[in-house]
Amino acid sequence: MKIAVKNLGAIKQAEIDLGKRLNVFCGPNGTGKTYLAYLIYSITSLNNKSLGRILEKEYINQLVSTNTTSIEIEVNKLWNYREEEVQTIKENLWNLFAVAENKSEKFFSKTEIQILDTFETFESQFNEMNFKKEVKLYGYKFIISKIENTHSINITLDENQIKDQDFLRFLEIALLSRVYSILAFYPIVSSTIFPVERNSIYTFSEELSIRNNDRYEMIKELSSKKDINPMDLFFKPNTRYPQPIRDGLRVAENLENIQKLSSPYYDFATEIEKELLNGKVTVTNEGNVEFSSDKAPRVKLSFHQSSSIVKTLSSLVIYLKHLATKDDLVIIDEPELNLHPDNQIKLTRIFARLINQGIRLVISTHSDYIVREINNLIMVSSTDENPELVDLAKEMGYEKDEYLKLDDFKAYLFKYKNASAKQTEVVPIKCDKNGFDVETLDKTIEDLNDRSNQLFYALKYGKDYE
Repeated sequence: MKIAVKNLGAIKQAEIDLGKRLNVFCGPNGTGKTYLAYLIYSITSLNNKSLGRILEKEYINQLVSTNTTSIEIEVNKLWNYREEEVQTIKENLWNLFAVAENKSEKFFSKTEIQILDTFETFESQFNEMNFKKEVKLYGYKFIISKIENTHSINITLDENQIKDQDFLRFLEIALLSRVYSILAFYPIVSSTIFPVERNSIYTFSEELSIRNNDRYEMIKELSSKKDINPMDLFFKPNTRYPQPIRDGLRVAENLENIQKLSSPYYDFATEIEKELLNGKVTVTNEGNVEFSSDKAPRVKLSFHQSSSIVKTLSSLVIYLKHLATKDDLVIIDEPELNLHPDNQIKLTRIFARLINQGIRLVISTHSDYIVREINNLIMVSSTDENPELVDLAKEMGYEKDEYLKLDDFKAYLFKYKNASAKQTEVVPIKCDKNGFDVETLDKTIEDLNDRSNQLFYALKYGKDYE
């Protein structure tokens, strides 16, 4: 699935291939990397999709009586659904970026968002789909499955019978919508984003509480002299924070229930704890995040007392332990945040293992260490073509599940069109079996080395040395 974007914040134009398992964004500050990451999250987030596709009662009744049902999908309706969802996202960019609705025209009137697949490509991809996915709705677990070259979708209730009549009414407008969202944006089933503010989300979750801010906004509006319908306030979205921050806060407020879940990627969380944190991140029954060091396992530190690396990686650890599912898209803004270079390298190798186990990644980075390690992982993946690399890769500690296939990877450079321009272009970076170069990072490093050399030799031989 390729998306094209024009006139979004600083970005003049961009085309991103979300069919790649790893996309890397590079470039100077202020060039629009976070804006594009937020937009990708909005497009791919399962919880951001509209409800309202009505599932006929005969299917609901069959699901209730037999715990299974089967529905036929019309590809043209699925295509229209995806187009409508993208249009809805465009109309609500103000809500995504926490801009006042009355200023939306000013900031986003020229923004264009498009999924580049043709209908023929979309139809072909739909026919080729062969999967089984788990969907949870208010505590009930449904298994959604499709067999290749069929238009039939099987839905199985993987729990006891549904007895709650209110939930059955909700199911009529929610279940088919969930099925459509999985099919329309496949192979990305859902997405999770870790913005640079991820430290603050858990640190100040009570102070930043979505529920508390909703109450505050409602009281403020009702206390004004405006003639306001209270029901309008109830359904009015909170725009105090951008959507990724709001969604992160909702997770933080629901940790009491989330910690009861178990993810198939739990072992990757323990690798991060072992290799980077040297301790364990736990969530108490009350929903509080705690950390215990391997050196003093009985001592439980609150999140506030924990080190910066723990604060940075706790949200990722909790996601991998309790929420991650195959074909999730994970978006991380500056994964190097608060990490020493050796830990940046270790985390990059864990990313590669995740990718090879079914997770997709979009990362935005300024780290030369992460870029260089990605290059190493691409180079060692050439062992099939160059058997002599096998022993060398083993000597260096690279495992086969860390190899990055070139076909799974894409890098993009966010750069200003010219020195005086305020807008940027997003340009694919050429990558081959030797990896890729980021010109903005290389130029900075070369300039720094040049200055260091000049100062060193000037100190040793005088400023007029030859």
